[in-house]
Amino acid sequence: MRWIGVALLALGTASAASAQVAWFGASWGTSWEWQAPSSPNTNFLHSSDGAPAVFVAFPIDGSTLFRLQAADLPHVTMIDGVGWPGHYRAYTAGIDYLMDGSFGRSVFSAGFGSYAFNLKAKQPPAGYEESKFGWYVGVGEWFPVTRRTWVTAEIKMNRTQHPERPQIFTANVGLAFGW
Repeated sequence: MRWIGVALLALGTASAASAQVAWFGASWGTSWEWQAPSSPNTNFLHSSDGAPAVFVAFPIDGSTLFRLQAADLPHVTMIDGVGWPGHYRAYTAGIDYLMDGSFGRSVFSAGFGSYAFNLKAKQPPAGYEESKFGWYVGVGEWFPVTRRTWVTAEIKMNRTQHPERPQIFTANVGLAFGW
């Protein structure tokens, strides 16, 4: 309990001094899968499902953030020659590098984490819903609305170690709030 009080006091002191303590963000977008097994004649298979993401990021210095993110990545897996829709729930940790861009701040990001596959079926076959290691890289631009509110636009490539080795590209637009 004492440590919670110390943490809240530190956050309050930093906030009162107008120091940046954390970023919170949420975004929505779409996704494409590179050479998906469910569509062998298509290089980029577009998903009709959304690709939401939420994150919290902590400044390391003025131009570097440590980001914790949760995202859903649509994917259709092949089971006995039939496509089964589902999604990867990605829990990732990474580093964002920010630099002055054309209209705001350019963002280059990379990280790794756990990608858990979940089928939409009520009774999925055994052995397909599992968590594996994965990684991502991304680029984007953050546009200022106010001093502490930014519109975000990011493109990321996610790669997991699941048997099909999916490469899922996402394009998301959202809001980030600095605190």
